[in-house]
Amino acid sequence: MPINNNIFQKNANTALVTEAIWLKGEVSRVDISRSLHLYRSTVTNIISFLLESGVVLEGETSKSPSQGGRKPILLSLNDSFGCVMGIDIQPSHYRIAILSFSGKTLCEEKGSLGDISLEDMIWNILDIAFSMHRECVKTPVLAICFSIPGVINNETGEIIYSNPFKIEKFNLKNYVKSKYDYPIYVDNDANCAAWWDLVKYEEHKEENAIVLVGDYHEDTNVSNDRIGIGLGIGIVINGKVYHGSHYKAGEFCSVSWYKGNETQNGLPLELLKRTIDDEEAYKKWFADTMISFVPMLSMMDFKSMILHGKPFSNKEKILQTIKEVTPTLFDALEFAGTKLVFDYENDMVGAKGAAMMFLAKLFSVPELNEKNDIPTWDELILFAKRQVQ
Repeated sequence: MPINNNIFQKNANTALVTEAIWLKGEVSRVDISRSLHLYRSTVTNIISFLLESGVVLEGETSKSPSQGGRKPILLSLNDSFGCVMGIDIQPSHYRIAILSFSGKTLCEEKGSLGDISLEDMIWNILDIAFSMHRECVKTPVLAICFSIPGVINNETGEIIYSNPFKIEKFNLKNYVKSKYDYPIYVDNDANCAAWWDLVKYEEHKEENAIVLVGDYHEDTNVSNDRIGIGLGIGIVINGKVYHGSHYKAGEFCSVSWYKGNETQNGLPLELLKRTIDDEEAYKKWFADTMISFVPMLSMMDFKSMILHGKPFSNKEKILQTIKEVTPTLFDALEFAGTKLVFDYENDMVGAKGAAMMFLAKLFSVPELNEKNDIPTWDELILFAKRQVQ
């Protein structure tokens, strides 16, 4: 889209202003103008539009200015404007999180639906999600976002293929839109975790990071590719989640993997089955897995390596295991200046990250060569208003 396009420019400036409010929580017009290097008149016009549309609220600060005078009027996002649904679907379970317009968690739920098809899971989970919405939220739904394991075309919403679900070339976005007229977004589950970390750890905004999401597959051992511990990888480059030329960035294979193997490594299946409750088997999996990241750390100059999930839930145990079986990982982390971050308590990271993906895109300006499927602010405001009329 041309840079001199009036719609693009209006939307870009609105995104910049709303992002400034989002990141600060509360901020004055003067501070917005100063931080974004925009004319005060431009900021004033945008804020007037946002106030009139119900996107932002204004109120006086409780603190008096240090130099005296009137208290500044602070702006904040209006959580009554809308909410975002995040849905993480795995073969053995689902996670649902509904976030407010400013990114706060309003309600969440997790459960299992048994052995049913992905198509049936989608409709059942959406019924649960909308029931949650009616009971605890009641603000307009701005978007529904899905976190799915597999290779996902995040631009079209197509599952290119997903080994866990044994499905390929399934357009989840179009499937949901056949029944629900909402903006729909789909991404790989580890990428969704990366979206969450991108916002939670604000220092990643212009940085590189690698996100590891581990999960035990206790009840899915009938399929070789689901035996033992599954690992998803999300990659952040220059403050953006990286998908790769074929949407395969982060699809993990360890250094022992070989062609034709259905698992993520070359370890024996019997050993992988024991990784859940056998300490020695776990250590062999850990060594095979983590040594694979040693060259990547130095090459990619990651600022942080963030660990999610039950396999990484014991920080002291993990640090001791690294010392015992992969000491070169510590050396690589130190060499690259990469910080090891543990965030294992948040088992909703896929669902929350899916919802946060929409907000992060909404409150940012897309690059001109970047495909942008986020509604314009005019479109989003009109869509929200229709739901309350």
